[in-house]
Amino acid sequence: MFRLLGWVVTLALAAVALVSLDPARVGLSTTAPVTQLIALRPVLAAGFGGMGALLLLGVLVGALAGRRRPRRTVLALVFLAVGLGHGWVVYDRGLDDDPLPAAREGALTVLALNTYGGGATADEVVAAAADVGADVLALPETSAESAEAVAADLATRTGTGYQVLSRTTGPWDASSTALLVSERLGEYTERASPLTAHGAVRAEPVDGSGPVLVAVHPISPHEPGDAMERWRRDLAAVTEPCRAEDDVIVAGDFNATLDHAPMRDVGSCVDAAAEAGVGGVATWPARFPRLVGAPIDHVLVDGDRYVVDAAAVLEVGASDHRAVVARVSPTG
Repeated sequence: MFRLLGWVVTLALAAVALVSLDPARVGLSTTAPVTQLIALRPVLAAGFGGMGALLLLGVLVGALAGRRRPRRTVLALVFLAVGLGHGWVVYDRGLDDDPLPAAREGALTVLALNTYGGGATADEVVAAAADVGADVLALPETSAESAEAVAADLATRTGTGYQVLSRTTGPWDASSTALLVSERLGEYTERASPLTAHGAVRAEPVDGSGPVLVAVHPISPHEPGDAMERWRRDLAAVTEPCRAEDDVIVAGDFNATLDHAPMRDVGSCVDAAAEAGVGGVATWPARFPRLVGAPIDHVLVDGDRYVVDAAAVLEVGASDHRAVVARVSPTG
């Protein structure tokens, strides 16, 4: 009886480990605490790999003493395989750390950075944007005043003007999102944006000749209950343009990774970082090493209209997020 119970427990633990590789497939990626855990694949890789190695070491030591432990052997092998699987996903999405190459003729460069309410100062944002030649800046947690300062300094530094659009849902910078658009792209006008807790900005070209641009910042899934429910609604709202429209670019702090189901249901959009081989680099929290944390900041582009030339993940000031920069070119 106890032996049977032991096998039941062993197989249940093995099943949980295997499900952790892709919880979205079984509908668990938007359910706490799976939502929070799957965002940290590097930690899961180290955790399962470490437990598997310790269990296997115990099995080998026991074998030397003449003791057979088949249940531990099975669990050790499954944990090791799952740890390697998590590590492979991170590696496959890309850990490239090369600088951006020179832009091709007609390329468009998008920079997405949660500035942490001034953690990355206007000067630091300007320096990063000017260095990569950003045409579009999606800046969550950035007040309208800060965005105007960035635009003015960018114009002085680059000789190119930037149109500023912003949306605020509360009294703190954390509830403000700004979108800056280079005059090189023509005139843009603000349209109805996705309704999210921290504000989103949607801009459309006046002459209809450019992409629809959306800067976003859904609430984080920081606790079970109302926050999780709002996160699910926010995430569905900010990814809807990709599902419903052509020629869109959606950028910002999504508070979600590619392992969360809504980030896989994005129509013709592709994640620029993953396409360019940097999708495994963590963007939050920036104080941790680049291989530890969650890649929750994204630039989604219509893959039918654009090819991703390159992307990079940058440190900018004292923000708790890293910036994602994507350079794309029209497919035509």
